Amino acid sequence: MSDRPGPGMAPQGLLAIFAHPDDESFGMAGTLALAAEAGLPVNVVCATDGDLGGEGGTVAERVMDPEIRRGELRDACRAMGIGEPVFLGYGDSGMEGWGPPPGSLVLADPDEVVGRIVAVLRELRPAIVVTFDPNGIYGHPDHRAISRLATEGYRRAAVDPDGPRALYHQVVAQTQLWALGNMFAALESADEGERPAPTDDDRAQQQAFAAFAIPDDAIDVAVDVRSVIDRKLAAMRAHATQIRMPDGGIPPAMVESMEAALGRECFVRVDPQRVPGQRRTSLWEQPGGSR
Repeated sequence: MSDRPGPGMAPQGLLAIFAHPDDESFGMAGTLALAAEAGLPVNVVCATDGDLGGEGGTVAERVMDPEIRRGELRDACRAMGIGEPVFLGYGDSGMEGWGPPPGSLVLADPDEVVGRIVAVLRELRPAIVVTFDPNGIYGHPDHRAISRLATEGYRRAAVDPDGPRALYHQVVAQTQLWALGNMFAALESADEGERPAPTDDDRAQQQAFAAFAIPDDAIDVAVDVRSVIDRKLAAMRAHATQIRMPDGGIPPAMVESMEAALGRECFVRVDPQRVPGQRRTSLWEQPGGSR
């Protein structure tokens, strides 16, 4: 874990709390890398092992060795330059309609999960906490669950004298959808391997992604991460079982689409209460989000 403040010191740094290995890289790898570059302690809590992240048309075909996913997250954290991840060890609940297996996050006792999150917050003592928005970007049951659970964990820990000072929800802006679509189309055209046909779940996810995107005027923080885009791509590439990324640097033909899609990361401030129309460019260099 990254160095954290000792007893009697103010909370410092950033803790991202997500559901699966890869959520942190796709959603906010650039922000995490910039925070570490600024000298802040940075860690990720991963609630599940992502063990239903394999390819296939049935749930049984999607089961994979959870240690593969854990290893990918460790590699991604090294690529971002942040501390070792914290694993809560719950099982992946799968997509809506699959039926969550025993041991999955959505079947866990909420008070137990929240209690474990509070324990991590009190051990690491971050100033800033980030998790998914209530819709979980595209409605995945685990994304929605960890948004509720991490938000509640923050609220319980924030009453401590040295508790966290600010909570943000990571979101996707409506104006990013076109650029993201172009990027994924470019990735598919550059991929020479055989790619499975989209499933009904894939199509439902794409529709929900568009439906749950946030209007730009509802965004409180938009972080320009183009200066660390290589580290963000390296973190994404570490999750090799989840997305095929070009090896090495960005192909020249894809630079524009990649930077347009991945060069900005967006957040809504939950606590302290947001001030409409007050857009910032950093999570930590502002009131309520002390370093």
